[in-house]
Amino acid sequence: MKNIFGVNFKIGKLQLAILFASFLFLTTKGNAQSISGFLGTPVTFNTKADILTNITSNNYLTLQYNLNSNSQSGWTVQIQANSDFSNGTATIAASFVSLNYASAVGGPNGTSSRGYQNLSTSAAMSMINSSGNITGGNRNFQQLFDMRVTGGNHLNVGSGTYSTTLTVTIFDRNGSVMATNNNIAVSFVVNYSSTCQGATLNTYSSTQGTFNTYAEQMAGATVTDALSVQYSPNGATCDEWSLNVRAAGNFTNGNESVAPQFFSLRFNRVSTGTPTAVQIGVDNTPVVLNNTDVVLINGSNAPFGAYVFTEHKFDMLIQGGNHLMVPNGTYTGTLIFSLYNSNNVLVSTSTVAVSFMVNAVSNSLTLELQNSANEINLVFNTLESYMNGVSVTKSRGMRVVGYQPYQVLIKTSGLNLVGSESNTIPVAAVNVQTTKYTSSSGGISTFTRALSTADQIIVTNPMVDYTQQVVEYDLRYYTAANDSRLAGKTGTFNTTVLFVIIPQ
Repeated sequence: MKNIFGVNFKIGKLQLAILFASFLFLTTKGNAQSISGFLGTPVTFNTKADILTNITSNNYLTLQYNLNSNSQSGWTVQIQANSDFSNGTATIAASFVSLNYASAVGGPNGTSSRGYQNLSTSAAMSMINSSGNITGGNRNFQQLFDMRVTGGNHLNVGSGTYSTTLTVTIFDRNGSVMATNNNIAVSFVVNYSSTCQGATLNTYSSTQGTFNTYAEQMAGATVTDALSVQYSPNGATCDEWSLNVRAAGNFTNGNESVAPQFFSLRFNRVSTGTPTAVQIGVDNTPVVLNNTDVVLINGSNAPFGAYVFTEHKFDMLIQGGNHLMVPNGTYTGTLIFSLYNSNNVLVSTSTVAVSFMVNAVSNSLTLELQNSANEINLVFNTLESYMNGVSVTKSRGMRVVGYQPYQVLIKTSGLNLVGSESNTIPVAAVNVQTTKYTSSSGGISTFTRALSTADQIIVTNPMVDYTQQVVEYDLRYYTAANDSRLAGKTGTFNTTVLFVIIPQ
């Protein structure tokens, strides 16, 4: 140590500090290693045919490596997708995209491709095999990769540029990281879209079915052009679209209702616009309504014109039968039509009210089962009951009020009385005898019938005067003696008997 003018200088320590600082600076600069990426022309899908085809962009991704360390052969490059590809609204799984090592510019010799590797968001994929060493003379080099996008309906989720980022890492032969970059952007372009986005549906009903007589109620009706479905593509591309419909509930009139399963829709024609029915591939098979979606048009073979307004007409078929034996009035149901794109994604819905009317003259006549005549129990509990038959009479069991000539019909809901374990007895084993209880003038006729599903007359009333306007009848149910149809039958057997009154 020297003392000059009273100042002490520790020269040795000062020199050491300077050398140490210089050493740290050089080490930081020397460890800088990097990977960067450059993109070529992206895979692009312009047509429907394109999206169904695998398309490759050769030399799409160029990776630039700047290294300052060495590795013997066995080093590798691994790539992992950080997320699925997205255009901001829709996503396409990264697994539909694959990369293939194509070539190198500079760098070590002895590199080869491991073939196309599907990208994964959960695992890094090794892209190359190496038999050459990374040494001081070949640490800065480029590798080029082809990108392939697998075609299919998974691409039909909307147009746009689908992007993600990759994590690219180069490992030495011991598995140590030499360099990495977790933000290498890649993308592909879908210009074609059949999402039908923007297309809308509209529906309206124009004609309703009307039932004025019992015969019409039993026969049912076909209402031509009952419903119209309108399509407004609004510029959207719509391939392989489908049209579904469901009933929101029963057809109702106050507390009375008829289930939608008794109604069907049938495609009639294309009244306006394109494509034609033949081009669509639709036929005229009736489709039964339900409370869940049923398909009216399944995957049209032809698209809508992007700006062509189109209208379809549908007939409504109303099944005839006892379900239409309801009080007079207008019965209204709600149908919900839905347009789906080729990926079965809902595009648009439209709701329409549909009605039919019952205005049967027979409903001005009143028939009432009274005095517990709405429940008949024939009990066989002894040998004699089988041998002699069983009879149950409901005195004044049926009351009819009418002011015009009428007939009373009887029938059953099924061919058999049904018991447990699928045992049955033919309904014809039971007979019904009708007799007049009310005193009235002559002319009223009553009949005895074996039960059947067919309409059978049990009363005719010519209504010759006021004494025949309100009439009560006795009802006797009975079985024949020694009826073999009852032999060996045990259990409880049931059926429903319907009484129908109609004008004569």
